[in-house]
Amino acid sequence: MTTNLMARPLQGERIPTEQELITAAKAMAPLLQRMGPVHDEDRRISDEVAATLRNAGFFRICQTTENGGFGMRPSVLWKVAREVTRADPATGWVLSLTGLHPWLAAMFPSQAQDEVFASGQDAVVLSLTGNVGRGVDAKCVEGGYSLSGKWTYASGIEVSDWAAVLVDCPLGGLSELMLLLVPSSDFRVDHDSWRTLGMRGTGSKDAYLAGAFVPSHRAARWSDIQANKAPGRGRNAGPMFDVPHTGMFVMSVAAAIVGAATRMLDLYREAVKVRIPAGLQKAQTEDRFSLVTLGKASSEIEMAFGALIRDVDEMYDQAARGEPFTIEQRARYRADGATICDMALNASDALARSLGGSLLPDGAIERCFRDVHAMASHFLMQINPSAELLGRDLVGLPLPPGARI
Repeated sequence: MTTNLMARPLQGERIPTEQELITAAKAMAPLLQRMGPVHDEDRRISDEVAATLRNAGFFRICQTTENGGFGMRPSVLWKVAREVTRADPATGWVLSLTGLHPWLAAMFPSQAQDEVFASGQDAVVLSLTGNVGRGVDAKCVEGGYSLSGKWTYASGIEVSDWAAVLVDCPLGGLSELMLLLVPSSDFRVDHDSWRTLGMRGTGSKDAYLAGAFVPSHRAARWSDIQANKAPGRGRNAGPMFDVPHTGMFVMSVAAAIVGAATRMLDLYREAVKVRIPAGLQKAQTEDRFSLVTLGKASSEIEMAFGALIRDVDEMYDQAARGEPFTIEQRARYRADGATICDMALNASDALARSLGGSLLPDGAIERCFRDVHAMASHFLMQINPSAELLGRDLVGLPLPPGARI
C-alpha cells in the first residue's frame, strides 16, 4: 500500500518567497567561489556544497506541493541558479538541470513518487534522456524491467538520489521508448571518465548498470510524457504538467549558460578596475573600447536572461490558462534556447578577448571561459538544427520524424 501525499502539508514549514531564495543564493557566493577551483580539480561538486543547496530548499522549488515541495514557477529556480552559477558555474549547472527534475519524477505513478519524495523529502534527480546510453539492454522481467548499459554525461550523479533513464524497452511484443526511474546508488560510476576541457566540476561522468531491477511502477511511456499525459497528472495539479517538456528542458541548459556568462561579466568588471594593459600603459577603465565591450556584453547577457524568463513564464502562464501549444510555439522555444545560448556565449567571448593576457592558467577567468564553451556545446544548444525546425514549420513543411520539440 502506498501513502497518498496529496493532502500532506509541507511539514509545517513556511514556503519561502522568491526573493528569500535569491538572497540565500547570493549569500552562498563566498563558499562557492572558494570551492570552484576544488570542484574543477576533483571533477565533481563537493558534498558540502550539495548539502548547502539542499538545506536552502533549492531542490524543492520545482517539487510539487502535493509531494511536499514549494510548487513554484521554474523561472524562480533559474533566478536562484543564476546567482549560484555566477559564483561557481559547475555548481550552477548541476542545480539548473537537476533542480527542474523533481517535476519529471512527479510524472511517474504515485507509488514511485512515494519512494522519491518519502515523507515530503526533496530529491536530486538526473535526466539521462539525450541519447547518452551506450550498449543498453532492457528486458521485461516479472514485475518490471532488468536494465544494463552505460550512460554518459551524468552531471552530478555523485550527489544525486535518482536518475530518469530513457531506454528502448520491449512492450507488448513491440519496442517503445520508456523512462525508467533508477536509484543513483544502483549505478557504478567511472570516476576517471570525466577529463574534459570545461565543466570539469560538474562531475558529468560515465555511469553503468548491470542487471538493475526497475519495478513497473517506476516506468512511464516517453510518448505520454511528451504529450503531457504522464501518469503523475492524476496526483499533481498545476500548470507544469501541461508545458512543453522539451522547451522547459532546453531552458534549464540555457539558464546555466547565461549564469556562467554572468560570471565572466563579474570577473571582467573586477579585472579592468586594476588591470594596466601592456599596450595602454594606464588603467583599462580609461580605455573607451573596454567600456564599450563591458556595456555591450552586460546588455546582451541581460537581454538573454530576460528572454529566457519571458519564455519560461509564457509557457507556465499559457498552461495555467489551459491553452494548448502549437507546433510553432514548441519549435520556437527550442530555437530561442539556442539563441539565448549564442547571445550569452558571444558576450562572454568578447569580454575574454578584451582581457587578453589575463586569461592565465588555473585562474577564475580561464576556468569560466572553459566552462561557458563546454556548456554551449550541449546538443540542444546548437542553433542550426534548432532553427531549422522552426523554419520548416514557418513555411508549412513537416518536421522530421521524432523531432524533439
